[in-house]
Amino acid sequence: MTTSTEFVVLVDESGAPIGTADKIAVHGHDTPLHLAFSCHVYDRHGRVLVTRRALTKSTWPGVWTNSFCGHPSPSESSEDATTRRALFELGIEIEDLRVVLPNFRYRAVDASGIVENEICPVYRAVTMDAVTPNPDEVAEFVWLDPQSLRTAVAAAPFAFSPWLGWQLEQLERV
Repeated sequence: MTTSTEFVVLVDESGAPIGTADKIAVHGHDTPLHLAFSCHVYDRHGRVLVTRRALTKSTWPGVWTNSFCGHPSPSESSEDATTRRALFELGIEIEDLRVVLPNFRYRAVDASGIVENEICPVYRAVTMDAVTPNPDEVAEFVWLDPQSLRTAVAAAPFAFSPWLGWQLEQLERV
């Protein structure tokens, strides 16, 4: 059986590409700065999709987060990567994809000590599809009105990924 290695794009402090690394190998206790993306998916009723990370994920397992995240491959735009990951993680096609936080960047350490260190543009998209999550990525999901999500994150921030809380704070100012 052949497995393919996923690579992430390593970047310098200004966001300029400086190389690539194996996605699995790069995420550790001293993760170098690399490119990623986050996406908030809405339905036709204006509800936002929130997902709970699979319990088998190496970072933040079982934590609620935005609709999905990922990393563009070295030869891929963030927009193409977002479309690819929507289908892979959630079984949905997305439309009206637009960047809402182009300069979002964060560094966070999970309970196991693994570091996320990402320049991570945040996108908003819409789907009309029924969600069929990949169980290796998503344990469960819920559609919420945006204010209910902000209220839940404020009341129990420990139940959510740190990047979701930071994104919501920044989105309120946009």
